[in-house]
Amino acid sequence: MVSTRSLRRLMKKLSASDSNNSYKRLVNAAAADEKKFEKLDLARGCVAIYVGQERKRYQVPLIYLSLSNFQQLINASQEDVFDVKIDGPITLACPTHTFEQLLKIAKKTTHY
Repeated sequence: MVSTRSLRRLMKKLSASDSNNSYKRLVNAAAADEKKFEKLDLARGCVAIYVGQERKRYQVPLIYLSLSNFQQLINASQEDVFDVKIDGPITLACPTHTFEQLLKIAKKTTHY
């Protein structure tokens, strides 16, 4: 059986200055996570889409996703036609210049 004296010593060691360092590490990690998410901020009513092999990030208004050209491109990029669940970011397997042309057409069509 462990004596209360040894438990007190152990508690004293655990609550020493090392715990402050642990707290500081947690605070720094939380701040780093906040900075990471600041980079991912999107405009209201937009969704992030990653395009091409280089996975270039675009902010696309949600209304564009209802256009038939976008729907065809998304359906062509899906790995499994029957899987409607999206895990992670939306990625499209098309060249970036093609996607930029599609964005121009969508902008003219929707006046967004």
